[in-house]
Amino acid sequence: MDICDRINLIIEKEGLTVASFARKIGTGDQTVRGCVVQRRNKPSYEFIAKIIQTFDWLNPRWFITGEGEMVMRKNEPQPSLDSLIKYLREKDDKIEKLIEEKTLLRAKCEIYKSSSTNKPILLDSLNSQII
Repeated sequence: MDICDRINLIIEKEGLTVASFARKIGTGDQTVRGCVVQRRNKPSYEFIAKIIQTFDWLNPRWFITGEGEMVMRKNEPQPSLDSLIKYLREKDDKIEKLIEEKTLLRAKCEIYKSSSTNKPILLDSLNSQII
C-alpha cells in the first residue's frame, strides 16, 4: 500500500468525496484527483502537511510510512510536522541521488556499448568527469 492508497482510506473513513476532501484540506480538486484517482502524481510536502494538520485523529507515522495504525492512540506522542518533513526530504534526496547514479551508469553503459576500441580509456575519462 502506498501513500495514495492511504489517502483513499482517509477519504473513505471520513465519508468524503474527492472534491469535498480537497475543500476540507484546502487544496485543489485536481491535486487530489491526480494522486488518488489517476495515480499520476505523488503528494507534495504541502499536500501531506495539510492532511496531517486537518485530521487530528490521523497517525502521521502510518500516513507517511505505512507503519503502525491509521488512527492515533490518545497517549501516543505525535511527531512534529518539522520532523516529518525532514524525514520526507531526506528520502527525496536519496531518491534524487539514485536517479542521478542510474543516469550516469546508463550513460557509461551506452558509451561502452557504442565504442569498439579504447573502451577502458573512455570509461576512465567518464569516471574522471564524474568525480
